[in-house]
Amino acid sequence: MGKIIRLTESQLIDYIKTVILEGQSEIDSILDKISRVGFDDLSNKEKNYLRHYSETGQYIDDDLITTKSVMDYESQFSDNISGLELKFKYESTEDTPDEVIHTGYLLVNDDEFYGEIYCDYEGNYSSCSFETMDGENVFEKYEGTEKEIGLFLEGVCNEINGNTSV
Repeated sequence: MGKIIRLTESQLIDYIKTVILEGQSEIDSILDKISRVGFDDLSNKEKNYLRHYSETGQYIDDDLITTKSVMDYESQFSDNISGLELKFKYESTEDTPDEVIHTGYLLVNDDEFYGEIYCDYEGNYSSCSFETMDGENVFEKYEGTEKEIGLFLEGVCNEINGNTSV
């Protein structure tokens, strides 16, 4: 059960003003950066914050702007590499200071694995972790296919990040 906090009317007003001023400060900072270096040089976090504000007119908590939903991208990617039928059903992306993590389902032939694709802070593929419901790792089940699966997931990362050149 959550803890009940009681505020006076003036405390509530002060809190709301603080949230609004901090949110406006964040928007102003992002807009200043756009004028200095352009929109393309914004981080994914800054783009998400700005997109959310422009769509809703509301500021959001810093923790909420790091996750993008499946609505932001095509929900499924597929390819056939060296006889492997590969699909990725995208769920979400989380931006951290050190890396970008894409979560979803990886289908190899007809086997389904759930997990994450790890990318560097610029969104370039670095590694992944996918397991079946029984805990079997994709690279255990498909031993020797690390290169093919890695190439596919690199393409997924590029597509999600809007970078079509490999």
